[in-house]
Amino acid sequence: MKHNRSRLALGLMIVCSFSLFLSACSTREQENSANRGSDAQGTQSLTEGIPDPATLKVLLFGKKPVDMDKIIQKFEQLTRESLNTTLQFEISPYLEYEQKMRLRMSTGEPIDLMFDAPWTKNLFNNVSMGYYQQLDKYFNNEDYPGLKKAFPQEMMEANKINGHIYTIPLFDSYYDPPAIAIRKDIRESLGMKPLETLEDLIQFYDKVLDQYPEYIPAAIGSRGIFQLGLPDQKGHNDIRLASIMSNSFTGGIPFNVALSKDGKEVIGAATIGDPDSEFAHFPAPFNSHDSIYGHFGTRVQFRKYNNANPLSLEIEDAIELTREASRADTTLFGIANLRKDLKLVDPQADYEPFLMGSQAQRDMQPASIGTTFRANNSLVIPVTSRNTERTMRFLDWLFGSQENHDLFELGIEGEHWIKDGDNGYKLTAQSANYRFPGYELTLNPTLSRLLTDNDPKTLAYMKWARDKISYYQLPLSGFVFHSTPVATEIAKVKPAMLQASELLMTGMVDDWKEYTQEQNKKWRALGLDTIREEVIKQVQAYLDAGGK
Repeated sequence: MKHNRSRLALGLMIVCSFSLFLSACSTREQENSANRGSDAQGTQSLTEGIPDPATLKVLLFGKKPVDMDKIIQKFEQLTRESLNTTLQFEISPYLEYEQKMRLRMSTGEPIDLMFDAPWTKNLFNNVSMGYYQQLDKYFNNEDYPGLKKAFPQEMMEANKINGHIYTIPLFDSYYDPPAIAIRKDIRESLGMKPLETLEDLIQFYDKVLDQYPEYIPAAIGSRGIFQLGLPDQKGHNDIRLASIMSNSFTGGIPFNVALSKDGKEVIGAATIGDPDSEFAHFPAPFNSHDSIYGHFGTRVQFRKYNNANPLSLEIEDAIELTREASRADTTLFGIANLRKDLKLVDPQADYEPFLMGSQAQRDMQPASIGTTFRANNSLVIPVTSRNTERTMRFLDWLFGSQENHDLFELGIEGEHWIKDGDNGYKLTAQSANYRFPGYELTLNPTLSRLLTDNDPKTLAYMKWARDKISYYQLPLSGFVFHSTPVATEIAKVKPAMLQASELLMTGMVDDWKEYTQEQNKKWRALGLDTIREEVIKQVQAYLDAGGK
């Protein structure tokens, strides 16, 4: 009996000890849970609060920044316990990118996030073919606070296609004014004041030819001096101009569309090389071919200032920066990087801006820039993506805070850039290692910082371009052309027109008028008039439905 009592006592001691152990563990766990705060739900939160790992495939174009992998690594460190997402960027030269994009859309290969834009002439076609997902539910949604704040409803309304959201619009201003980067040091050496008018620019170029014969007054690429001499349609709600191919809003074919004075009827549609009879009923002063396309003649006159072969990328890339009296194929926001490159080879040299648009724009007048208020660049999610929610969560994170946005747009603070005030930044010696094209992923009017390294005039222009009061709305701004009915004709006409456009934009054809007329006949044989009829039909249907 004594032996049995001893065994019973020992058993009771073990049970009591185990109960005390469980009680202590429970108390300690409660304390730990309380210390972790309301986001933690016991030990289960260590796994259940983290989503399963996912890899997002992102397709962009250009040149991969040297330190891109550093940024991705930093992002993954910051978000491992929240997003648990890996980013896989594929960045290709633009022509290769376009080929990849078309191939992957046709084969259905999964892509989670991709660049597309109205100027590529693919966006609206791809939407009409059902390649891109509708994203309406992710915007103006409390579950995506970053997107709601960075992309207000007014912005998204302006960027809808056929009444739905298919794109994430990317811009920090509605327009990045095309500019000529003038060599300030050369201008000063010629004893000239800052250039204010087109006449000043021509005088500068003539003096460079005379006094610096070994220099190229205006170095250009295949776009030529991009917006030089284009007509301004301000004050006209009865016409929508397409005076160069990239201004086309009709399936990549640059038709100018004229309307009746009340804006309810299409008068006609005319394009490059059409006879004057096609323009005769257009509102003055746009009632002749040359009133819209005469800038091609101006480009011929400017050929004496340009490099020998602007259509050769190899020759263009070989031009020494110090031999350029101006770079005539850039934008206002692009001058900063040009300046940094220039100072690496000549610390005493500098650039200053000359806007290529109208004199009203050079004078920073209000309502002097025409726009549809549609973003010039954007992101899309193909229907083949298997990670739509995760992709939108990534974008919500990206636009959810200034710090997150700065990381992708500018790089690592203190290494690639330095903060300057609330919304400014300066470059560092390491900035060149992370030149990310913000217009492909990050540009935003609320979050994108101003580069304060710029000269005062460029900064003033930047602030003017970011101010909505600087813009007026173009007619037919909500019109979207559906190319499917004439896809075959566009596929034939567009390549031929692009080839001609490059020669015309760079002033390479002396008899430009005769050349456009000859080319126009070829385009008509390929189906130009069929496209014209479809343009008129669709614009009229848009007007009949209440569009403006």
